[in-house]
Amino acid sequence: MAAWYSGLTGGAMSVDALRREIRAGLKFRTPEQMRGEIAGNLAHLTSKAAALLSAQAIFIVVETWGLEHGWPRIPTMISVLALVVAVLLLLTLLRSVYMPYSASDDANEFEFDAIFVVGHLLTQRAVRFNIALFLTFGSVILLGFGAIETAWA
Repeated sequence: MAAWYSGLTGGAMSVDALRREIRAGLKFRTPEQMRGEIAGNLAHLTSKAAALLSAQAIFIVVETWGLEHGWPRIPTMISVLALVVAVLLLLTLLRSVYMPYSASDDANEFEFDAIFVVGHLLTQRAVRFNIALFLTFGSVILLGFGAIETAWA
C-alpha cells in the first residue's frame, strides 16, 4: 500500500528526507541558489495547477453536454464528482501563504530554515497536485467510456 501511495503522490518526501536533500544541495549551491531553484519549482507547479484547472473546466462542460445527450448517468456523475474533488485540491495550491522566518540566531541555520519552509510547501503542494492529476485522468477515462457506450447504443 505504501508503494502505491508513494507512486500516486510522486514519492512524497518526509521532513527528514527533505532536510537531508537540502543539506546535500547546500554542499554545491549557495543558499540563494537553492532557495531560488525551489521557489522556481513552486512557481512552475502553480502554473501547472492553473493549466489543469482550465482543462477541468472544459471536461465539466463536456460532461454536462453528455448528460443532456443521454450519456450514462452513473459513470458521468462519478466523473463529475472526481473532477470536483480534483478542482478543490488544485484550488488549495493557488492560495497565498505566509512563510515564517526562523527564530535561529545562527546565519547558516536561518538560511537552512528559509529553504526548508519553501521546500516543505513545494512537497505538500506536489502531493496534492499529483492526486488531482490522477483524479482528472480517471474522470476523463470515465467520460470516454460514457461517450463510447452512447455511440454504440
